[in-house]
Amino acid sequence: MKNSFRKLIPVAAAFGLVFAASSAQAFTLKNGTGTTYATDVSSLDWNSTGSGIAKGVASGTKLTQGTKFDFLYQANLSSVNGNTTGNFRGNLDSTGDGKPNDSSAFEFTIVAKLSEYVRTSSVDLVNGTVSATFGLQNTVGANKVAIYYDTKANSFTSKGTGFDDGVMVALLTVDPTYTLSTFTTTIATGSGLGSTKMKATVLEAGDFINQNYLAGLTQVTFNYDSNLNLPAGDSITSAFHSGPGDNTLFPSYSVQPGDLVFKVDGATAVNVPEPASIMLLGMGMLGLVGAKRRRAPKA
Repeated sequence: MKNSFRKLIPVAAAFGLVFAASSAQAFTLKNGTGTTYATDVSSLDWNSTGSGIAKGVASGTKLTQGTKFDFLYQANLSSVNGNTTGNFRGNLDSTGDGKPNDSSAFEFTIVAKLSEYVRTSSVDLVNGTVSATFGLQNTVGANKVAIYYDTKANSFTSKGTGFDDGVMVALLTVDPTYTLSTFTTTIATGSGLGSTKMKATVLEAGDFINQNYLAGLTQVTFNYDSNLNLPAGDSITSAFHSGPGDNTLFPSYSVQPGDLVFKVDGATAVNVPEPASIMLLGMGMLGLVGAKRRRAPKA
């Protein structure tokens, strides 16, 4: 029996008003030296050949509640939701084949490391499936997402190289408070499907957003959504964050026999809270309380 998962879905029942009072924020994508690639960008679409790995979660093992493991992720940018300028689509290298399209090619890449644990796990013998939910351990420095810009355009999916060797343009912390993962796999085949939602923002010391590349983003939240698939197909890789990259924050890792590698197709949207809207909601609630008090019969 094979087990697997689905990454990160924020559960926010107690904070519904805050989410309801958030809106998309557009920003400008640049190259760091003044060239504008795209304006009014609301989301970044990462390559469907993105790779994810659950370290040490061997197939044939039913995960038990409380089991801890690390998850790694890497992908390159395939497109943006916004108004592109010049030959953006032609120069953006989104192939992940380890070599640039031409001499003017560039790439944006995303990498992440997450420290997870099993919240629940169950077996459905009628349908022949195994399902599990996962959360993040609240450990400083353990749940990080970074975006890089690179003129070498050398990200290589099958070898896991070139994803963290450019200029880091953003470093964010995934907030465990709003994070949950789930995944369902078929016992007979070992194949599985899942989806991902997570929130990342500037939370810890060292987190930042470089305005020379992501202009207009300040106090924002990156909402990451993705689909996960097992087996990994064209996202299969032998390593994560490998090569001469940022081995301090994102150490190189070679895939081991007991690991599970996933195909991860994700996108990042940017949202910013609207304090005025939140205030209005709060005032409305206070008004309802006041009205109730006025209608209450006197003793």
